[in-house]
Amino acid sequence: MIIVSLIGLKKSGKTTTAEALISEFKARGYKIGGVKWMVQAGFTIDTEGKDTWRQKRAGADFVISMSKDELALIQNRPERPSFDDILALVPDDTDILICEGVETDHPDVIKMIIAKSPELLADTFEVRDIGDGVIALSGIIANEITEHPDYPVFNCTEPDGVKGLADLILASAGGGDGQHVERKCREGNVS
Repeated sequence: MIIVSLIGLKKSGKTTTAEALISEFKARGYKIGGVKWMVQAGFTIDTEGKDTWRQKRAGADFVISMSKDELALIQNRPERPSFDDILALVPDDTDILICEGVETDHPDVIKMIIAKSPELLADTFEVRDIGDGVIALSGIIANEITEHPDYPVFNCTEPDGVKGLADLILASAGGGDGQHVERKCREGNVS
């Protein structure tokens, strides 16, 4: 599985970039997963007073919510879930996982910086404690700059930008051209 982490400060274009990449990879025939890290204190996907909330309040260690076309696991954790906890929930046949706001030093993760402006780029690296492994820049910054001395810049609001970034991700995952990696994924030879 190819894992991509979109790392940036609030309102920098992470969701727009995630949407664009998910749509592009889906159009190419990949099975895509998405992860969104919520940083708000006390945030819960559950709604007070609803059935799942009531089951948890009654003492359930976890609740699975099902509808006609949706499945969700709601589980309280004593601490922030680890990246391995996230990966354990991802279906085995997933080709590409787009992680929005997930910061990890996992060696298999391809990192991209999503920045609001050139002026906030250094702050993004510092606040998010980003080390090595960044392959590109995207987000709102791409409306102001098209080049950077250290990283390629992709505007994911433009089709050519999305295609170029998707190709770079595939090439980064396989060390070769994007078409070679696409072929391997479709044949089931990439993990």
